[in-house]
Amino acid sequence: MAKRRPVKRLLDKYEPGEGKAAVVSTPKDLSHILFVASNGEMGRRNVAIMWMLFASGLRVSEVGKLKVSDVYYPDGELKKSFVIPGTYTKTGKPRTAYIIVPQQRDSIEAWRLHRIDDNAMITSPTSYGGLSGDSPLFLTKKGTWRKFAFNVKKYKTKSGIKETLVCASLENTVREIIKSAGIQGGSSHSGRRSLATLMDHKGYDLDLIQKILGHEDEEMSLEYIDPNVTRIDAAMKNLWHGIRMPDFTKNIQQNHSTEQVM
Repeated sequence: MAKRRPVKRLLDKYEPGEGKAAVVSTPKDLSHILFVASNGEMGRRNVAIMWMLFASGLRVSEVGKLKVSDVYYPDGELKKSFVIPGTYTKTGKPRTAYIIVPQQRDSIEAWRLHRIDDNAMITSPTSYGGLSGDSPLFLTKKGTWRKFAFNVKKYKTKSGIKETLVCASLENTVREIIKSAGIQGGSSHSGRRSLATLMDHKGYDLDLIQKILGHEDEEMSLEYIDPNVTRIDAAMKNLWHGIRMPDFTKNIQQNHSTEQVM
């Protein structure tokens, strides 16, 4: 049974600058982001990273921690689902993530081939598709191929101060890609927020959204979902369409009709 969504989120409207990452809600916008990401030497890598954020709903720090063996079987087949270890997650608890979208799978394979062509931490062709299983899935290149660097970040929770590892360089890369695509207020969190919002607008249950994002509290999942104001407006008006009102409201109704014509 689907959980009811608290009505408080219907009253909120996101505006860039309020501390929430911008939502990318149309295929056209995401296509443009991917086109921008594809530019340059790291184009194949960056496109695959964007898909992990927007289609799998991973946090950018989780993306940076992924190993080849997390998403590839030893025989080189790309997994359709995999477990994100608790050591990767912000909550410290493992969860299942998915690589199902065909375009996403193609982008990861393109990145794998790029690594092989550039001799980036490769191994026997029969093992993990030719990549070292223990190597990071995504690499950075500064003269030589290497893993991304992480820093400790402290943040407040209901239970006190916690620490997590963040990858500033990867966060900045994603932010710059989204910014270059003309998306105001975009960040590495735009992927998770866009996925949650799109699923909600398509009518998927909050339970499913919560599970994919890995939130323990459904209220947190609701914070990720931008309200569809147009849909809410139409729903409210259609719900009470045809209701008759007392005579004293006739003048008000006439004024509304005049305003709409103007």
